[in-house]
Amino acid sequence: MDAFKKAIRSGLEEYLQSLGRAIDGLTPAEARWQPTMHTNHVAWLVWHMARVEDSWVNRVLSGTTQVWKAGGWSDRFDMDAEETGFGQTSDDVRAMPEIPLNEFMEYFGAVRAVTDRYLDHATDADLLQGYSHRGSDRTGIWIVGHILVEESQHTGQVALIRGLMRGHGS
Repeated sequence: MDAFKKAIRSGLEEYLQSLGRAIDGLTPAEARWQPTMHTNHVAWLVWHMARVEDSWVNRVLSGTTQVWKAGGWSDRFDMDAEETGFGQTSDDVRAMPEIPLNEFMEYFGAVRAVTDRYLDHATDADLLQGYSHRGSDRTGIWIVGHILVEESQHTGQVALIRGLMRGHGS
C-alpha cells in the first residue's frame, strides 16, 4: 500500500497548495464574502476542511484527541471544541468569529503534520480495518479517500468564490 499512501499524500499536498494559492491576498472582507446568503464563505470553508481532516484522522482513525482540542485551537478561536461544520446552517456560517485566514492555515498545517505521521505509520491492516462512524463502518481506505475528495471539492469552491470576487486569473 506504499504506492496508495504516496498517491493520497500527493493529492493532499496538491490541494493544500491549491488552497494556499486560492486564498493568497484575500482581504478579511473577501474571506467572509458569500455569493448568496445560503453559501459558505472562504474562511468557513478553510476551517471546515481542516476540521474534517482532523476529525477523521484523529478521532476516527487514530482514536486520539483532535489537534483542534489538543493544540488549544478551539479555545484560541473561541469556537466549539466539538464542531466540524457538518450540518451547520447559513446563520451558523455567518456567526463564525472573524479569524484571519493565515491562522486557519496554521491550524491546517498542524492537522496535516498529524495526517502525514498517520500515513507514515499506517499499515495495510489499518487501512483495511473498519472504523465505526455515525452508525456505519468505513474502512481506512474509504476515509483517506473521502478526505481527498472533500478537500478537492472545497478547494474548488474557494477558487470559485475568489473568481466571483476578483474575476478570471485573479
